[in-house]
Amino acid sequence: MDSTQYEYLRLNKYLLFTIGIWPYQTTLQRSLVAIVFIPIIVAQVILQGGGMITAITANDIDSLLEGFAPFMISLMCLAKYINFFYNFKQMKRLLDIMREDWEIYKKLRNEYDLLCEQYAIGKKITISFVAFLFGLITPFAAMPLLLNAADALGLCNISDDRPLAFRVEHFVDVDKYYFPLLVHSYIGTLAYTTIVLAINSIIAVYVLHESGLCEVLRFKLENFVESDVMDVKLHANKRDDKWYENARDCVILHKHIIEFANILEDANTTSYLLQIGFNMICVSFTQFQAVINIQENAALAFRYISVTISLLCDLLFVSWPGQQLSDSTERIFEFTTNGKWYLSSINCRKLLMMMLSKSITPLKLTAYKFYTLNLESFSAVRFIFYIDRSLNRRQVILKLNDHSGPYRIIIINTKFYTYIDIDNQLTLIEGSRRPLFT
Repeated sequence: MDSTQYEYLRLNKYLLFTIGIWPYQTTLQRSLVAIVFIPIIVAQVILQGGGMITAITANDIDSLLEGFAPFMISLMCLAKYINFFYNFKQMKRLLDIMREDWEIYKKLRNEYDLLCEQYAIGKKITISFVAFLFGLITPFAAMPLLLNAADALGLCNISDDRPLAFRVEHFVDVDKYYFPLLVHSYIGTLAYTTIVLAINSIIAVYVLHESGLCEVLRFKLENFVESDVMDVKLHANKRDDKWYENARDCVILHKHIIEFANILEDANTTSYLLQIGFNMICVSFTQFQAVINIQENAALAFRYISVTISLLCDLLFVSWPGQQLSDSTERIFEFTTNGKWYLSSINCRKLLMMMLSKSITPLKLTAYKFYTLNLESFSAVRFIFYIDRSLNRRQVILKLNDHSGPYRIIIINTKFYTYIDIDNQLTLIEGSRRPLFT
């Protein structure tokens, strides 16, 4: 890999290397990482699942509700990780294509600058996402540590209810194995967070490379006819027609862009379906937990709010590459029609017509063709919770079109009318297929 390209991808490499899925790791390196990493994440999901099952048998609803969100988050992260392993050859192929493209265009100054602009954006996004997500997950993970520190200083007594990142007291003897469980929960949480960061950021880099290729194509289409002379040879010989050769290069590049996007879509479409499903279920539960604890336990509510924001950020970061891909490829039609095609030969125009026919519909990323990943779909997930202090603290009203509720607490929403009334029971009613807010 070229040194300049490597500098742009350095952080992505470290993240993927840490979890054993950097495509250019040796087999020995990958095996050594897997021996340590996989048992950690598998043990955590077993503890979380076991804690939930035993909470059901013990009829401990509070433990079940608190353990559900971490368990679903772990499943979502595992879906990302397993998918990357399963489609490892395709993921490596995408990086190989990026290397090959870089070697081609680094010899051409204008095209090289366009690629570098997109890679620089990818580097900034990766750094920002790492800082932001670790900042959001810290309150959720830090609470047990702070309580233990306060207990050690004599500021509080937690001997009867020792805190962990997730509830496993019905599955494991917490008093006996508390500190191993605490350490493992921190390492496991860090591991799952790294999975999200590593895989989401490399997908964004793949898409930004595609955007760079689209910008290169734009430049080529704007300049494939290098003359303003109106005396055009409409039936020029293909071998002697320089503009035809330039147009042919544009068509080949467009085909390359489509193939790259198809590999990316095929490698991730099933995983996206699982990720979005787990994400939406988990967002609903974390917001529910935040609402019912907002007055009784503000610290716990704050933890769930931070997790909710993290999940929505993950959904946003999954949706944004799809939007970026659609925006970049949607403009190809415009780039083609804005070029100097009218100064080219008939053969050249026929080539451009082929490109136009394939660029009418923009490329996109989907969740198994059921859900299109873009910002429009992301913005459809808006819920708004209101709380009325005149009611009992466990009564929550979801107001649909009425924005006069006294206190807005959390964002939630679907495309359908839904009413929820919580008063020691949950009632869910779905209404007509109309937007909630107009």
